[in-house]
Amino acid sequence: MQKNKKMNKNMKLYKQLLILLIISMVSGTQAQNSSQKILDELANKTNVAKNIQVDFSYEMENVDADIHEVTEGSLIVSGDKYLLKIAGQEIICDGKTIWTYIADAEEIQINEVDEEESFSPTKLLSSYADDYDASLEKEYSENGHNYYLMKLKPKDKDSGFDYVHLKIEKDKMQLSAFILYDFDNNVFSYIIKEYLTDIALNEESFTFDETKYPDVDVIDMR
Repeated sequence: MQKNKKMNKNMKLYKQLLILLIISMVSGTQAQNSSQKILDELANKTNVAKNIQVDFSYEMENVDADIHEVTEGSLIVSGDKYLLKIAGQEIICDGKTIWTYIADAEEIQINEVDEEESFSPTKLLSSYADDYDASLEKEYSENGHNYYLMKLKPKDKDSGFDYVHLKIEKDKMQLSAFILYDFDNNVFSYIIKEYLTDIALNEESFTFDETKYPDVDVIDMR
């Protein structure tokens, strides 16, 4: 039971970081001037978008344990509504209710958005300035593209991870990848493969149609 609680806590942390880092790097962090300017520019460009769709590759690596796992995922965000698909799970939120569909377990979990621990982009963004310090580690070129490498360090020592590397393409001022390092020598990498904004969306994208899954167990935890 304790192991499952830890896994759920870590999974929630990584999902929150995914939403937070893809949507915007909020200004107001206690960073050096150069870091602040980069984050402000990224935030300004990202915040004008009505919605964002991202396809990404997710990698988990632990060299000491000889672990290297790769999976694909996708994310659509519109305000506080989102649809995240990764590792056999679909997590859907309409801003008030969260549906988590777990394919292997043939199970749907339904929860209300918790004000204190919500997976809410708006809440995450508003608290970002108080939670992280940012610094510019380097500028470099790779495969004909120019990048910034930012480091995000949580102020809370009990956050569950050490720091995050944020890779930003300079010319597009767009997130290209981020890598999370925890205290157990695990490295979690999100590589952005496609980044689209202002796509045509159906509001039904952010609600779960249970009639399409007649044979699954529905666990309503509201």
